[in-house]
Amino acid sequence: MPRKKFQRQQKHLEKARAQRRTHIEGDLPDQPDCPPPTVRDSPPEQPQQPGTSTSTEEAHPSTSRAPCTPPPRQDRLIIPLSSPLPASPEEETPLTRSQKKLAFFQGQNVEEPSDVKRTIVELPQINKLLQDLRCHDCMSDEGLKLQTPTRYGLAVKIEAVCNACGSLLSSQFTSARNATSTSRPKPFVTNEATVMASLLSGMGPYSFNNFCESLEMPGLHQKTFNNIAKRLYSQNERLADQVFSGRQYALDVGEEDIIDISVSFDGSWLTRGHKSLIGIGCVIDVLTGLILDGHVCSLHCHICAQSGAFVKRETLHRYERWRQEHIASGECTINFEGTSGLMEVKAAEVLWSRSVQRHKMRYTTMVSDGDSKAHTKLLELQPYGPDEVIDKEDCINHVGKRLGAALRNLVSDCSKRGVTLGGRGRGRLTAESIRKLQIYYSRAIRRAKTAEEMRRNILASVYHGYSTDDLPQHQFCPPGPDSWCFFKRSIGEHLYPTGHHKRVHTALDYDLLHRYLEPIYDRLASLQLLRKCELKATQNPNESFHHSVWSRCSKKNFHSLKRVEFALISAAAEFNSGPFGLKTVKQSLGFREGEHGQRLGGARLKKRLYKSTLVEQKKAKKRKKKARLEKEAEEGGPSYQSGMF
Repeated sequence: MPRKKFQRQQKHLEKARAQRRTHIEGDLPDQPDCPPPTVRDSPPEQPQQPGTSTSTEEAHPSTSRAPCTPPPRQDRLIIPLSSPLPASPEEETPLTRSQKKLAFFQGQNVEEPSDVKRTIVELPQINKLLQDLRCHDCMSDEGLKLQTPTRYGLAVKIEAVCNACGSLLSSQFTSARNATSTSRPKPFVTNEATVMASLLSGMGPYSFNNFCESLEMPGLHQKTFNNIAKRLYSQNERLADQVFSGRQYALDVGEEDIIDISVSFDGSWLTRGHKSLIGIGCVIDVLTGLILDGHVCSLHCHICAQSGAFVKRETLHRYERWRQEHIASGECTINFEGTSGLMEVKAAEVLWSRSVQRHKMRYTTMVSDGDSKAHTKLLELQPYGPDEVIDKEDCINHVGKRLGAALRNLVSDCSKRGVTLGGRGRGRLTAESIRKLQIYYSRAIRRAKTAEEMRRNILASVYHGYSTDDLPQHQFCPPGPDSWCFFKRSIGEHLYPTGHHKRVHTALDYDLLHRYLEPIYDRLASLQLLRKCELKATQNPNESFHHSVWSRCSKKNFHSLKRVEFALISAAAEFNSGPFGLKTVKQSLGFREGEHGQRLGGARLKKRLYKSTLVEQKKAKKRKKKARLEKEAEEGGPSYQSGMF
């Protein structure tokens, strides 16, 4: 059962973490001989389970050992995500993408949880508890009661009062104040933690107060919520430096060495359509799947829209002076000028320009969808000099959709000119035929290994549909008795092939469609385009990360630049390292993780690994089945089957 396999895997991970903690505490084995340095682009032959470690050089610098180059950290070996591991289908299930990323963080920052615990308390239940207590002033047996005369958000001042004499016995706030804060008065920790949790969960002040209303809790004033949020947003730059630290995951690289990597880049917008005021762009390392950097573009500033518009109505000269002072103060959130479609191009320009300065990396290969001029702009910009050309690889998922869009546009344009390509009848370019042709096109790109093979399979899908008994056109179909084409299969079996009318499932009228389909297939089946698809790269990690970002600030509502930046940084932390990343964010903001946070974070991590393991197990099962069928075909067919012999 998959559940039992997952439980065994978790036991293995826990055992590996315990061994790593032992190494960190100092119980180290003898130092082995130093292995040769590992090249970054060469993946290890035997991948290691997440959380394991064979490094023995990190602790005890005082231990006398022979000077040598320290061995690479085995838990930080970079494994290409494009190739399935292990390579042999008969081996066990390979590591999932989540396990590869979490392998960098397993066992790090191991510390005991803090004593911070929070819970929801009903005050009438506390009054029942105090009824059995006695007042030390009047010694009455009527008990005590709680009063809440003062409230600051969720922090409530509770007073213990005697029911008989009415004397105040004790008073205390339900939360301590943040002693490290520079604000006056100092905010309560509960209010700050609540705002942080709301932002990480995608709730604003209105949604949070609706939540409190349902639970009969006091809630927070919108102004208080926003003031605390602004103080959290002021740490965005420091948080970004900690989260986007992909430099530390490179193997055998010096502090000043610059390495070349392949990244996947894509942009997204806050508002659906082409009039969004907020857009983001991020780069993800193709090998590790880690988010290296991100940038937010904004066309809106709330202060400019309100105060600036009021000043502009008076005099233009005064507005220009106010505008310059506003920009100099650093409060203006407009960092981009242009249309919304150029935000992705601007984000690429910013990320590539600062890659060497911030990360000591050069993004020499770019996996893109081809929807924007980002690659063209980078070629003009030349961020790494005229001698370093940035290569482009196309996402096979986006390329696979181009044929369907082109055929639908063709039918629509021809219909406007009075030419009907669709409609009823055999050989027409109907919606079902377009869907099947797109599937054949995408399948040809995914299954073929070279651009020439992709082109041959793509042309076979359309010319097979053109074929009739009078004019068979199977010159691109694969030959042999095992071919999917009935015509070539019949020839391989030395039979006379007939029956095109019944055996061609996606028939196309050659006389009607060929002159319209030929330029489309020449463009989408060109070797120049297909060579960019040979690596089978996708932008699935980018799309997944965008979903994580917009789940923290919904597209249904407008959000400021600082809010989107905080959502991007926190989403990147969790995307890279799960609960370890969120723990880093909390600690940077001044909050320690308690027992409940560790427990719930560990449960979420187990669920994440369990889901990814199920997906990888299904892929491994298909690979094993395919390998078994190929082996049986080489041996002359199956050796055992019910009733066959």
